[in-house]
Amino acid sequence: MIEQKVRKLNDYFDRQISLCEQCNIKLLADDRMDEAAFEKVKANIYDVFRTIFSVAVQNGKGDSEAVKSFFILKTEQIPSNWATAYNKAKQYDDAVKMQIEQIKLDTVGEIKKMFETVWEGEE
Repeated sequence: MIEQKVRKLNDYFDRQISLCEQCNIKLLADDRMDEAAFEKVKANIYDVFRTIFSVAVQNGKGDSEAVKSFFILKTEQIPSNWATAYNKAKQYDDAVKMQIEQIKLDTVGEIKKMFETVWEGEE
């Protein structure tokens, strides 16, 4: 049961990273450098959480609840720094930095929703 969930989530991460990379290439070809950079940021977030998920699975040793607890904890701990960075950028009217931090926060929100959907077996 847990193997199927792990496979679904790994497929999800791979698919999202691939989509971001494809968008990045298209945007670069259209000379839309800022948007291409944003896609790269998203791909990096997916990659980071794919790695965290892998660690959760290794440390959980087949215990579904242990994997869930570890992964959810990380989806809350790590973005707290991004929220702080977003607020600091807002304070200094740094629109680009705000955009980057918002992309990170939105992406981790999507990851968390997908994780909960797969892990609770609603998909």
